[in-house]
Amino acid sequence: MTISTTPLPLSTFVMLAWRNLWRHRRRTIITLVSIALGFGLAVFSIGLQDSGHNNMVKNAINMGDGHITLQEKDYLASPANYRYIAEGKNLLQKLTQLKINGKLIPRITLQVLASTANNSVGVRLQGINPNNDPLRSLLNKYVKQGQWVNNADNRGLIIGSGMAKKLKVKIGSKIIIITGKKGGDSESHLGRVQGIFQSGIAELDKYLIISGLAFSRKFLVAEGAQQDKEPLTRIAIFLDDAKTIQSVKTLLKKNNPYPKVSVLDWQEMMPQLVQYIVIDDISAYIMQVFILLVILFGIVNTVLMSILERTREFGLLRALGLKRQYLVLLILIETLLLSLLAVACGWLVGGSIHWYVATYGIDFTSLIPEGTSFAGTFMDPVIYSELSAKRVIQLTSIIFLTTLISGIYPAIKASRIQPIEALKT
Repeated sequence: MTISTTPLPLSTFVMLAWRNLWRHRRRTIITLVSIALGFGLAVFSIGLQDSGHNNMVKNAINMGDGHITLQEKDYLASPANYRYIAEGKNLLQKLTQLKINGKLIPRITLQVLASTANNSVGVRLQGINPNNDPLRSLLNKYVKQGQWVNNADNRGLIIGSGMAKKLKVKIGSKIIIITGKKGGDSESHLGRVQGIFQSGIAELDKYLIISGLAFSRKFLVAEGAQQDKEPLTRIAIFLDDAKTIQSVKTLLKKNNPYPKVSVLDWQEMMPQLVQYIVIDDISAYIMQVFILLVILFGIVNTVLMSILERTREFGLLRALGLKRQYLVLLILIETLLLSLLAVACGWLVGGSIHWYVATYGIDFTSLIPEGTSFAGTFMDPVIYSELSAKRVIQLTSIIFLTTLISGIYPAIKASRIQPIEALKT
């Protein structure tokens, strides 16, 4: 008597596969636990990594020159104080007419020498509009002494605590700001310390001076710029929606009336940060590969052991006329069910970890004693896990496909079982 050649219903294979999975309950549970822990570790690391990257990019944009920057075309390759936008006022007016959803922030960035009777330090002078520049919201909360600079004071300076120690100055002290001119001469103007901030970021506390636009513009006029045209070194654009960077950038390039002015996005302005993120992502992917290999070998071991234990059973089924493709289908369904369980258990563990870290965060202050400043930006000391929809789909697909693919070899091995040899076991 042989098994009927009539196709068996799929529900029969599902029922058999489910029962086979739980024949050795302990082994199946151990496999699922190992997958869940590996998946949870991957979710935890990726969630923190993505959050850290997003946080660094956000701070870099706020601390730097926005999502998009307009500046003299050769400035990025060779920064110099004589590379400026001569028609600053006119360019701002034309940009305003484009009705971009974001803020247009005029800035004057200069490499200068800050000098007092006690010391001299090479620093960056950042001329801003004190009322609406994002640097105010970023740094004003860190002002420990004095107050924020205002438009009425053409000599007021805000400096970091590290610079204050180097120059040995306090509120009300005078600082001479000196720049070298293109012709080889120098230009100097007297400023007065109006506020001292302490952000904890060395690059800001030691090397940044903030002034009003009127004070910093004096140095551009000394380079030959016309005061009434309100020259600038750059215009920073802070968009309301970061997803519109490319469309706005295209619009600006199309309507840019000055060929000597370049339109750059934040990635072009901060290549070091982009490289850091890429390298960090690569290291994370390597770790994920190791986790997946552990999961892969665990699943192959579980399914393969199940097949070896049922060699006689499969031989008997083959002897009764069960086709090879039915055996393959049965093993693949077992693997499919194991994949679904693995994804469910993985998200149960990984999702719980993500929820906790996303809610309460992790404070890295004590773990990174040298500070959280990297690649020209900084990371907030408390990091919260972030997982985008893209990451959720990616992680789910990876664990599901890895689990499913791991069943191919055991299925092929089961289909090659010879009935006579199997019955001898």
